[in-house]
Amino acid sequence: MGISPFSSSCSDTNTIVEEKIVYKNNPNPSNYKIFRKKTTGNYMLIAINYPDCKNYEGNKILLFENISLTQLRKQKLIDPHFSDNNKFHSPIARFEPTKKGWDMGLEFIKCQNKN
Repeated sequence: MGISPFSSSCSDTNTIVEEKIVYKNNPNPSNYKIFRKKTTGNYMLIAINYPDCKNYEGNKILLFENISLTQLRKQKLIDPHFSDNNKFHSPIARFEPTKKGWDMGLEFIKCQNKN
């Protein structure tokens, strides 16, 4: 009796597509609404909502470096995951999508701008 990496006797919320796991609750990077923004120096902190994502009601706090909101929106997709893909800007940090997380993001920017 063997175990296949592509099947399980447990039920889960993931789907196998072309041997990749696709998480059903992942945000759709083209379906978002930015509802808060703070730019200081080279840093931009945004609060964004992905209605397709279920954790934290789809809310994320993302920190970007060396990009404006206009430039970020022009790329159409805003993926909250870290990536080294040169075609899209990805966040340099993520924070818990709460008041505490927003304040931590602002504190990070403040510390970076002191240097």
